Amino acid sequence: METSAVIAGAEERVVEEAVAELDRRHTSDQASSPEMRRRHLRDLFELVVKCLRDGVVEPIIASSQQLAADRFAVGFDISEVQGEFNVLEEVLWREVAASLAGDQRIEALELLNAILGAGRDALARTYVALAAGATRDEQAAPPREGAGSGGDDSGEAAAQSLVGGDIRTEVMGRVGVITLSDQHRRNAISAALANGIVAALESVRTQDVRAVVLRAATGMRVWSSGRDITELPRGRRDPLAYNDPLEELIRAVRMFPAPVIAMVHGSVWGGAFDLVLSCDVIVADETAMFAITPANLGLPYNTTGLLHFLGRLPINLIKELFFAAAPVDAQKAKEWLVINHLVDAAELEAFTLDLAATMASKSPLAISVIKEQLRVLNDYQPIAAQVYERIQGLRREAYDSSDYLEGLNAFAEKRQPVFRGT
Repeated sequence: METSAVIAGAEERVVEEAVAELDRRHTSDQASSPEMRRRHLRDLFELVVKCLRDGVVEPIIASSQQLAADRFAVGFDISEVQGEFNVLEEVLWREVAASLAGDQRIEALELLNAILGAGRDALARTYVALAAGATRDEQAAPPREGAGSGGDDSGEAAAQSLVGGDIRTEVMGRVGVITLSDQHRRNAISAALANGIVAALESVRTQDVRAVVLRAATGMRVWSSGRDITELPRGRRDPLAYNDPLEELIRAVRMFPAPVIAMVHGSVWGGAFDLVLSCDVIVADETAMFAITPANLGLPYNTTGLLHFLGRLPINLIKELFFAAAPVDAQKAKEWLVINHLVDAAELEAFTLDLAATMASKSPLAISVIKEQLRVLNDYQPIAAQVYERIQGLRREAYDSSDYLEGLNAFAEKRQPVFRGT
């Protein structure tokens, strides 16, 4: 039976599972009603089936462009729609894994990734282009009655409309600055925040920036508290799957065509450490601390994430970081070459922006090619299929274990976990 027919036959189950998962996550303020979200997911599902059947991606691209235009016209951001894409992809992947086998399964997963990826890209690009156009119009127009006459913050306002205010962007010459400012949740990387950073990267890219600084808001003592634990699946599903929002964010940073500099003031926890380490350069002050903490949750880290660390650190240091799950202070991080530059807190912003401006003054084409070469050389380590399958089997035993559930429960209950190794 054709792949499209197999997936089409599971429509009701897939849509309802996606609706339930989306409601559980609460990834945004959700301007849409539950019935509207169900209709959106059903329409998206039918588009995916059509693209699979016809072997094309144009229908989902056209639909995503129109959807982005509609959301922009009524003043809504696109984080909720992005969440629908992400959740449907996760559910479809599980359906394919359970229904198909061998080459047909591999081909179906590749097609799903291409189709939904094309739709997401069209959604983000269209919305960002509209926001950038609106910003240019505002800059050209005379000041509104009652508007302040201070600095021009129209670009930042447009970026905020993309992500709901927890992320600010501004462009200084050829340097883009993306600021995480979710004070209440200490910049926990939820699906909404991760999608927002990806949208912000796309926004500054369209403005021809040649270097990007990723930072936390001034005054925050925690750069990021890591992946939002409340969004992790509670067993029987890989908590760090390929299409997890944090994984998609890390890929966006690593594949961004210009240097991304992490400016770190405060502590960096869990998956946020992976994010920072995936930036091209790290500049930090004496308040910085770094900890990778999956062992505190009974969570088996994914192979891709471990490769990110292997690309930057000696294996003995990686083992200490992961096995002890203890914070490393700024001085030790400098000695271990986790960070490139350790500077005084008073000089952190000026130093980082000056370094970014220096990079932005060089050949953007040469830097883009060199960055991509280094990424490919670092990321594409050969591994035998049976070895990868064994690793995934071991990881599955860990995230299906009672220890993993105990880790999540202990985190939610603010107590120390009691791990039993089962």
